[in-house]
Order: sequence, then structure tokens, then C-alpha cells
Amino acid sequence: MPATRTKDPLALKRHAASQRSPTAGPADTDDLRAFLRNRAVTSIGRFASMSQQEFEDLIKDCGARYVSRRTRPDALALVVIGEAEWPLDRSGTLWEYLREARVCKRREGYQFRILSEKLFLEALNLRERAETIHRLYTVSTMTELLAITRDQIRAWVRAGLIEPATVVGGVWYFDFKQVSAAKTILELLNEPRVTIGSLQRQLRHLREWMPDVEQPLAQLSRFAGNGSLLVRLAKGDLAADDGQLHFDFEQRTASAATETEAAPSMRLVAPMSASEWHQQAVEQEQAGYLAEAIESYREALLTGGPNLQISFDLAQTLHQLGRREEAAERYRQVVEADPDHTDAWNNLGVLLAEQERRAEACEAFRHALSADPENDLAHYNLADALDEIGRFEEAADHWRAYLRHDPASDRGAYARSRLRAI
Repeated sequence: MPATRTKDPLALKRHAASQRSPTAGPADTDDLRAFLRNRAVTSIGRFASMSQQEFEDLIKDCGARYVSRRTRPDALALVVIGEAEWPLDRSGTLWEYLREARVCKRREGYQFRILSEKLFLEALNLRERAETIHRLYTVSTMTELLAITRDQIRAWVRAGLIEPATVVGGVWYFDFKQVSAAKTILELLNEPRVTIGSLQRQLRHLREWMPDVEQPLAQLSRFAGNGSLLVRLAKGDLAADDGQLHFDFEQRTASAATETEAAPSMRLVAPMSASEWHQQAVEQEQAGYLAEAIESYREALLTGGPNLQISFDLAQTLHQLGRREEAAERYRQVVEADPDHTDAWNNLGVLLAEQERRAEACEAFRHALSADPENDLAHYNLADALDEIGRFEEAADHWRAYLRHDPASDRGAYARSRLRAI
């Protein structure tokens, strides 16, 4: 007996940004290949679009040879910076090899080039592979890739540190580099000798080679301009730079047996709105975390008050988990507020039929048809329920009504078989 689902499957087209640095290097594939032939190339950092071995094979295809970073930069033709991480150490400065390369680059006579992974691939006319650097991820995937919590991501969104690249069906999708940069910034600002100003200077050094460096610079400006950066004090309290204490909505509940003091740290915190709780619940449900989704739906209702769509979504999730009495109560709340809510009536009838309360199920399906006489699922479900309790002539009318809408499907074939039996 089919229930109504109101959330369509995700259909997300691949999104790719195309931003080129003014010092991107050769745009012509043949030019770069000719420049690299019989010369040495190395790389810095992890790649976002390929493995290290794939990069080395690509260099070999260009007629060049890959060498380790033990080779001095001035003996190289090219240094490629992988874009899976920002090339900054724990002190917030450029990696040592990249600093050395910058010094060598300033000297006259050294013609080697420094390119980001994306610009390197574009210069070789491998734009499809370059675009994979900008593929999008859900909140759930970001938490796994970067070992951060959902609440942290949502707090960063509320503070303006990051923003979804797109939203599909109420689900946020993020550019990996955007969220990774935010995480890197926060981690570096936890270091005692790292300041916003020093980070901004180091990131500006990268502007020549990494086309996306404006993004973390903009993120840093949020800290410098709006005071969203909070410091965790030794006893666990959060304070702004003006001394104002803040309640931490992300604080994990500590074990009662644990009494160790929290180390000082910096983070962004923010309360979640009803719509954000709802979005989180939808994502959790789509990812299969039903129990967690139920709690998020409840938080959405507690935060924003009664809402038909959230109540309906909560009922469906409770139903999926087999918590039928709770689901039925939520469906009834929906139809009490909106007696013409066909989907809620239909799903309530399905739930009652599963409990073998078929007479009540029939009434729910009749309410659905009263609100929408052409609802094919309600006709099918009512016919099925009437069939089960032996009211075959009434069932036949609804089997015929269903077949007018859907004669060719498996359900249509079943409806015809029941009509023949009647």
C-alpha cells in the first residue's frame, strides 16, 4: 500500500567554478608541454583531482620527469601546488619549500613556474579534471571528509564565514575548498602566535599562484570586521574580545565522570533557526539517519512553533522507523489543522491498514478523496482496504477509478487482476 512522499530524489548537476589568475602561466597546451620537455617538475601538498601517482604519470606524458622536493627550486621547470589543503604550516606561514621557491623566483635568470593544481590542469586542456576540484558535497559528506560537526558548519553559515554553493530540495551543498579553508583558518587561529594579520599576509603571497585565495581572505575579513571570533576560556566559557560571554550551542555534553578543564580555543557559535533545524532533519533523513532526523524535526517545531510541513515530515520519518502511534498522532495533528491535506490523510490510512485497522483506514482514504477526488493513490489504497474486508463491489469502483489514471504499471496490472476476480 503506497504512502505519499513529498521529497523528490536529488538531481544535482555538476557545478564548477572557472576563475583564472592573471599570472596563470601558459594557456596553450602545446606551450606548456614544450616548456616542460626534458625538464624537472615537483609538487607540493595533496591533490584534489588525482592521486600522486596519476600526477607523476601525467608529468611523464608531458615528456618531463618528476623529482622529489629535495631538488632545489632553481633546478626545476615547474612546481605544482595541490589544492586538497592550504600550503600553510602550524605557524600560519607558507610551507618552507614554497617560501624557498618564492625567493628563487625573485632572482634573475630563473624561469621555473609555480601553478596551482587547477591552473596546471587547465593549461594542459584538462578542464574536466580541473572542474572536479570544485565538486559539491552535502553537509553529511563534509562532516566525514573534514572531521567537523554539522553544528559547526551551520554556525559558520550563520556567521557569514561560508555559504552553500547551491541548495537542492532543501539540502545545502558546499564547495570542499570553501569549508576546508574555514576549518584551516579556525585551527590556525587557535595557535598562540598566529594572528589575523599574519594569516592575511601569507594568503596574499599565494594570490599569484592559487586562484581561489580570495575566498579565505574574505573569510578572514569576517573575523576582523564583525567580532564573530570567540575564545574558549579555561573553564569552558566562550567570550568575545570585548569580554562578553556567549552561550555555546555546539558544546558537546561532557561525561559526568570527566572533570578535566577545556583547553583555550577559538570557534564560531550560533543558535539554529527553525528552518535550519528543518534543513538538517531533511539531510539526516535522506542520509538514512532517521533517529537523528526525528530529533531535528522536533527541535524545528520547538524553535519555530507549529508548522504543517515539518509535522508532516516528522510523521513520515516516525512511520519509516515503525513508531506508528507517534506517527499517527502527527498525521492527525496535520489533518486537524488542514482537513484537506490529502497526503496526510492517505499516509494515515496506510499506517492504520498496517495495524489491520482497515475500517478506520477506509475512512482516512475517503477523507483523502473528499479533498482530492482524482487522487490515484487514495483510490488504490481504498480499493485494497475494501478488498481486504470483503466489500468487493465498493472496491471494484475504486479499482476502476485507479485504472483510469494508471493502466500500464504493475499496480495497474494488480488492479485488473482484482477486478477479474471480483
